[in-house]
Amino acid sequence: MYRALNFPRGQALTLVSLGLLHSFEGEPQEGLKYNEEALPLFRAEHDRFGEGLALFGICWNLVSSRDYQKGLDYCAQARAVQRSIGDQHTEAMTLKQIALAELNRGNLAASQTAIESAIANVESVRAKVVNPEYRLSYSAGSQDYYEFYVDLLMRLHKQHLESGYDGKALQASERARARSLLETLKEANADIRHGVDAALLQRERDIQRRLNSKAQTQMELLSRQHSEAQATAIAEEIEKLIKELQQVETEIRQTSPHYAALMLPQPLTLKEIQTQVLDQDTVLLEYSLGAERSYLWVVTSSSINSYELAKRDEIETAAGHFYSLLNVRNTDVKGETNEQRAVRVAKADREIPVAAASLSRMVLAPAAGQLGTKRLMIVADGALHFVPFAALPAVSGGAASTPRPLIVDHEIVNLPSASTLSVVRGEMAGRTTAPKGVVALADPVFMKDDPRVKTSGDKQPRDSPKSANEAPVRGENAIDRQLVKAAQDTGVATEGNECFASPGHASGSRADSGYGADG
Repeated sequence: MYRALNFPRGQALTLVSLGLLHSFEGEPQEGLKYNEEALPLFRAEHDRFGEGLALFGICWNLVSSRDYQKGLDYCAQARAVQRSIGDQHTEAMTLKQIALAELNRGNLAASQTAIESAIANVESVRAKVVNPEYRLSYSAGSQDYYEFYVDLLMRLHKQHLESGYDGKALQASERARARSLLETLKEANADIRHGVDAALLQRERDIQRRLNSKAQTQMELLSRQHSEAQATAIAEEIEKLIKELQQVETEIRQTSPHYAALMLPQPLTLKEIQTQVLDQDTVLLEYSLGAERSYLWVVTSSSINSYELAKRDEIETAAGHFYSLLNVRNTDVKGETNEQRAVRVAKADREIPVAAASLSRMVLAPAAGQLGTKRLMIVADGALHFVPFAALPAVSGGAASTPRPLIVDHEIVNLPSASTLSVVRGEMAGRTTAPKGVVALADPVFMKDDPRVKTSGDKQPRDSPKSANEAPVRGENAIDRQLVKAAQDTGVATEGNECFASPGHASGSRADSGYGADG
């Protein structure tokens, strides 16, 4: 249709899209053909943005075809165009291809330079996104940059054991988690703006909007014919806005350190983690799962050791299997009889120790000799977030007849990142400590016919009809309805399931099984 309408730019955009589709499908030769066809069309239209996109497509497909030198030549052309129009997003993708090509050619230092520039672009683009949901989405889609960076630094560590690359890799992991922490807070509806000067926040948003608009205008201007004076003028306006934004962010850090630590995160270095987060009785276990290999850092107040683990798919498969077994009691099977359920639960109970031992060997064995009886601060990744590490058996050199769960000898602390604890401690520093403390342990009651509860003589028959919303409730007691609804809302029970905790009886509640979906 675009050809029939004599609309070259439409043709070029469609060709680039087809090229990208073939690239994603792992068909670089097809992708290359479409991008090479699109390139002269964009140039004929003086469309600099499209030209940079087509050059990136050629660069990507050549690198994927292992034609690294030619690929790097096109990547350099693509980057020159992208930089000239301020297209940081596409430039970041181009830089990652440069990093990949240099890595495969054995030039690890050049690869490091490229991926660090790519991440700087990614973070610059993210900072300019006003809508917080789009910002989170962009962050989530950019995690592969950090994964590549961590893996590269650990490769450098293998070559230069005393150069501190493992510490840099740990900091890169923390840097990535600072972004994902925002997603966690968003999902939890955390009020991270509490105590922040509303006027400062409004100024920040206003400047970001103006910066977004001006950046779009600049890209459009530079993508078509323009004068040097026009380009200089808009560049100066953008530079002025960036300085204004930096000034506001500085004020936010000074007046609202909690908000700044979350929205403008500064991940801790290895030395800062060791001095600000850890003590002599605490060991940090931080995981980073990767497509080809995963890593574990074991950090104490005076040392760091790093280990290569299995790839992400293998670890997440083992973690998922363990998680599923732990949650068998929380799973209802349609049409299942009590006898069938009992058989299914018994089978899972027999398999749990084997699954736990297998996962423990994968993720804990390398660190076994350094744990002692110390407090374990665990920063998980991927599916490991769902694993209750306290239930995993400690890995020992001998063949112990009865493996001891970690919780027997260790206090377990789970964190989204090590840097998070520093933020929390900063928040707690000015608070007055409560004069007394209390620990409460309870076996919850969800139904009024629980034998531990003295009833008030409700006369409603046990088999009386109930509405769909009140199916699990025996009686009309409002508190009963609220308790059951709360149990359903939190996932402790499902609608229609009356199997709740009672003394001496294992049931389908998270409370008595000890393991919930949250680990």
